[in-house]
Amino acid sequence: MDSSSWSKLPRELMELIFRRSMNTKDLGRCSLVCTTWRLLIGKSSLATDIWGKNFSLLRTANTGATKRIVWDYKNFQIETFKGCKAELVDSLFHWEAIMIGPKDTPYADGVFLLKIYLSPGHSFQHPKVKFLTKVYHPNIGRDGRVCVEKSWCPSLTIFQLLLVIYARFSNPEPDDPIDCEIAQMYKTQRIQYDENARDWTKKYATASQESAIDWSRFLKNNKILEPTKLVD
Repeated sequence: MDSSSWSKLPRELMELIFRRSMNTKDLGRCSLVCTTWRLLIGKSSLATDIWGKNFSLLRTANTGATKRIVWDYKNFQIETFKGCKAELVDSLFHWEAIMIGPKDTPYADGVFLLKIYLSPGHSFQHPKVKFLTKVYHPNIGRDGRVCVEKSWCPSLTIFQLLLVIYARFSNPEPDDPIDCEIAQMYKTQRIQYDENARDWTKKYATASQESAIDWSRFLKNNKILEPTKLVD
């Protein structure tokens, strides 16, 4: 982007980033803005998703982390698998995801919401993942925490990480649990475990949960019985 096109950037965006009123001489100091503008806004389909979320995502330098996160987000929209979707909440580093419980499991048709927090050291530092929905599962804590340290490596994408988490609905790992009590139930009283998991799914994994994202279209596309808008 050459200097003549800098003036096309919204003045309110420039003033927000630099925290003061701008004049024409300030345009020469806008390399951060121009680089990020080209990275985010220059990709039309991605711009529609990101633009308008929150200007805070443009306050970070154009580091390797932000480039990787933008790449991850763009590819997630292309690769996304049926039953799962992720969206930005208020910055590149804060995502929300939704999963529909797989058929033929005690979690079938449940609506499960997750928060994903990426660090400035992404992708060399693993994300923090937490279910907002209560889930009866040996690999998910009572507080929603998911341990992803062992699964994570720098080459793994967010799409692939969510695939791993989604697969655990069908194939729990009771020998590497977060909740040892539920893991023991899974190994010794499988019928009772399935019943408990179904009860929690019915009680907590509903379409009416509070969310920062309107998932109604996703729920309708997945033929969930309550395709109503989730409200704050």
